Amino acid sequence: MKRFDIELLKQRLNPSSSIEGSKSPVPVAAVAIIIDNHCDSDSLLLIKREERVGDPWSGQIAFPGGHKSPSDSTLLDTAIREASEEVGIELPRHTTLGVLLPMYSQTRKVLVAPFVFQLNRDVEVRMNDEVAETFWASLQELSTIRSTRSKVHVETGTLDVDSYVLDGRVIWGLTFRIIRSLFNKS
Repeated sequence: MKRFDIELLKQRLNPSSSIEGSKSPVPVAAVAIIIDNHCDSDSLLLIKREERVGDPWSGQIAFPGGHKSPSDSTLLDTAIREASEEVGIELPRHTTLGVLLPMYSQTRKVLVAPFVFQLNRDVEVRMNDEVAETFWASLQELSTIRSTRSKVHVETGTLDVDSYVLDGRVIWGLTFRIIRSLFNKS
């Protein structure tokens, strides 16, 4: 199977320091796109969020991440802190490749910065109570998968959304759009 071209991805990323969230008129957040290319197939880490009443992203497939905390100096700090809390990966020990253009979540207006990291060595994933499941998704498979329409259930009812279906898991919403951006798909 053809390997994912990290060098080509790096050319499309913005420097991590180019994203500043303090001037945003809406809440800001960051996610960590964690790429592992130490296996036969390059892959990225996805999580399934725990089901929680009142959480607009409850039960969804996502990247580790969350809202910027007052203790975070930058959105990069947010992505690093959230990855440590949610999946136990200490990203400062690995390589920060850059950041994709921030995008707004549609469930609630939050500006989200997707930072891309490459692991330098094998890691052990340790979930906290916000995470129901973690899994590694093949970058090759994600780069060639076709989008489809899926029905998803949210607190307000059922939505018909663009999605990827990967091993029975429906990836939609902001995560779907970030993956499309990662692969430069419009």
